[in-house]
Amino acid sequence: MSAVLPAPTVTRRLALAWFSLGLTALGLSAMFAVILVVARTPFLGQGAGLFRTALVLHVNLAVLVWFLSMAAAIWILSGDIRGNVGWPAFWLAALGSAAMVASGFSQQALPLLANYVPLLDHELFMAGLASFALGIGIAAAAGLAVWHRRPPTTLHLAAGAAMMALAVAAVVLVTGFMAGTATPTGVQIGIDDRLWGVGHSLQFVHVLLLMGAWTALGEAALETTPRLRRLLPWLILGTLLPAAGGALLAMMHGPGTVEYRNGFTELMRWGSWPAPLLFAAGLAIGLLRVGRHRRLNADELGLALSLFLFAAGCLLGANIRGESLAVPAHYHGTVGAITLAYMLWLRRIGVDLGVASDARSLRLPSIYGLGIICLVAGLAVAGELGVPRKATHADLGVDSTAYFATMGAAGIGGFLALVAVAGYAVLTAAGLLEALSPRKPGARRDLRLPAIVLALTLVIGGGLLLDRMPGGNNEKLATEAHVQEMKLKEINTRFQQGLVMLHARQYDHALTAFHRVLQLSPAMPEAYVNAGFALIGMKRFREAHDFFEGATALRVRQVNAYYGLAIALEGMHELPAAIAAMETYLHLTKADDPYRRKAEAAIWEWREALRDKP
Repeated sequence: MSAVLPAPTVTRRLALAWFSLGLTALGLSAMFAVILVVARTPFLGQGAGLFRTALVLHVNLAVLVWFLSMAAAIWILSGDIRGNVGWPAFWLAALGSAAMVASGFSQQALPLLANYVPLLDHELFMAGLASFALGIGIAAAAGLAVWHRRPPTTLHLAAGAAMMALAVAAVVLVTGFMAGTATPTGVQIGIDDRLWGVGHSLQFVHVLLLMGAWTALGEAALETTPRLRRLLPWLILGTLLPAAGGALLAMMHGPGTVEYRNGFTELMRWGSWPAPLLFAAGLAIGLLRVGRHRRLNADELGLALSLFLFAAGCLLGANIRGESLAVPAHYHGTVGAITLAYMLWLRRIGVDLGVASDARSLRLPSIYGLGIICLVAGLAVAGELGVPRKATHADLGVDSTAYFATMGAAGIGGFLALVAVAGYAVLTAAGLLEALSPRKPGARRDLRLPAIVLALTLVIGGGLLLDRMPGGNNEKLATEAHVQEMKLKEINTRFQQGLVMLHARQYDHALTAFHRVLQLSPAMPEAYVNAGFALIGMKRFREAHDFFEGATALRVRQVNAYYGLAIALEGMHELPAAIAAMETYLHLTKADDPYRRKAEAAIWEWREALRDKP
């Protein structure tokens, strides 16, 4: 059976353009992921200065641009969207993606490691993100407008449900940014608060399309489980309904409130995985039945790895405790499952659309899946050891045998996955370019030269990009002593100004000073801590919480960060977490610390408040 519905030439070219954008994002995300793997691998431990900028760009390219470009192409094919709407949407998304990547060149772009949608604090990045979101929104709206014209196959239903889930995410996004500057209790609303709901809502879009990909890849398995095929529309509906609940939640509670944050967390925790996991179990049974009669082909083996990764990611997510590497182990499992399914699905779609397939790419998705399994296993065990997330090897200073073994395994798995992704992106992109370029009927171009050119572009262009990014080699290898001296002098001056303003309770001026320090020295935990205390003075507890967490990610034993984190959590009305943070402060601080008695009194008061709570 075809992996997509038949499409006319105009629609086909538009879909191929979206696929090309997604593949470019996938290749660039792999380039930035190299920095993450190198910085976290004990045997290497380099690239810490680039780590956070690379993390922001990797997540946005791998999860937003790659996933949603694939989604847009599927919507175009399932709805037969024509070029007068589809091409403007594509160019908005493509130019927005380019702007996001280009913002990484600026030394003024400060990484904001917000959950689900990390950002670079730079006008070009924000404008690019808005442009990409608008392009995706137009593609989805156009798809919904003509969705009823096509026959209601299960693949078509999954695509339509994903478009509806994206419409819900758009409602959540708009309501989040229409809210005021503070919650009813006076807590300042930060950017993470405004993006919290839409970040969770997008997970439903991804899992709905994942079920569509599994449907296309698991046709033989579905033939052996007819009841599962009949159940599938209900499983799609069972995933869409909780997604729709996000719009209601966003209208009832504003961003920054405990109800808003916990509501979206619980909605995703209990609404996004049951139906896909049940579908995955049924497909696994079907694959076992197919395997009794013949050997599974490369797509079916890759499908089995995707099912396993998704189940492992869900299991790890249910056991997360705290901000350790168990968190990235969870989302690398689920995100890896989607990426693997999309890699397989895109190759199948390409064949249906007349794209030349390179035999060398057949095993690359499975190699990617094995690498991700190794990465997830290493991160999961490291999470059990208490290794914090968002930190590099150089930041941690850990030298235990268990740490080296687990993070070494994660590094090896990460490199294996990156090699597979890079090879897949180059070979598949070459085929897409061949399909998009005009040629005489029956003519066939040699794909080896385009593949070589694309590979060189990724390597050389990527190297130039990294060399010019903040913290890159150009900064480290600067030989002019007076430049470094002036930079250090400004850091010291700004830091001291910030301290003076903080003690004078001029919190806005203090925050401006520490923000400049972090632009010049983004790996300075003391600046994160003092910026956090300035935000507490402004009653912006949620943002203060993120800055204190940033300090502990940079330096695990940054004692005063745990004190500030506890105060921020109290302001957020999360007393159990505040007690845990303050207990960590007491565990790390010296016996003669002047704030120790205040910390003990705060813990006693918070415990009493919890006891009195009905």
